Amino acid sequence: MRYGQAGEFQHYAAAPTPSLVAGRLAFLRKVYGLFSASLVFSALGALVALYAGTGVSRAVIPTPDGALVVPPLVAFFAQHWIVGLVLMMGAVFGASFVRRVPGINVAALFGMATLLGVIFAPALFWAQVAAGMGGTISAHPIRDAFLLAVAAFAGLSGYALLARKDFSYLAGFLSMGLIVVIGAIVLNLFVGSSVLGLAIASACVLLFGAFVLYDTSRLLRSDESDAVGGALSLYLDFINLFLALLRILGARRE
Repeated sequence: MRYGQAGEFQHYAAAPTPSLVAGRLAFLRKVYGLFSASLVFSALGALVALYAGTGVSRAVIPTPDGALVVPPLVAFFAQHWIVGLVLMMGAVFGASFVRRVPGINVAALFGMATLLGVIFAPALFWAQVAAGMGGTISAHPIRDAFLLAVAAFAGLSGYALLARKDFSYLAGFLSMGLIVVIGAIVLNLFVGSSVLGLAIASACVLLFGAFVLYDTSRLLRSDESDAVGGALSLYLDFINLFLALLRILGARRE
């Protein structure tokens, strides 16, 4: 979800001049560079969680093809998801808090991205296990979710940059939508409905797609110079979009 800097809705100036647009594009190149690097660090964190210690892991689950060894970090965060949630919120809030502190902000951003990669590794692991057993919507849910997330993010972000439209009017809808989604997630923790889970994931695809439009337009049209904060916002947009698509594509066909 979105916390700290990423959750601050701002209204920004209208109709930037061509010179201001050129300056903002230079700023956006820095933002997108940090954003892309953050995704790389998340991927590295996920790879560590998925493969480190597999040879000595005692966590084993039965499958039709035999016993499957669960990597230690994956097993830990799957069993202690509350710990993962607390660490995730702490990392996001921490990175947001120091986002304007030179020398620390970039390290905090990359550290947060790495930790989130580790925390989200169980979702990747179980999606691939489900796909291996057959019957999922996609035979390769991780790959397809990533490609769809990249395509959606690039398309929406590109549209916001090229159209240069003012999407500040989305702020109220996004804040309300985020509250509704969080409430639905909390409810589903008690209900445990797969149908509701898919409905939440579908809503998240629309919600965070709209966040991409809003954040890209905000970064282009505002006068802020916080590249790390901008990268953090875009990172959270993309990760939430990817996880929602993974939830949908990793679901079993009925």
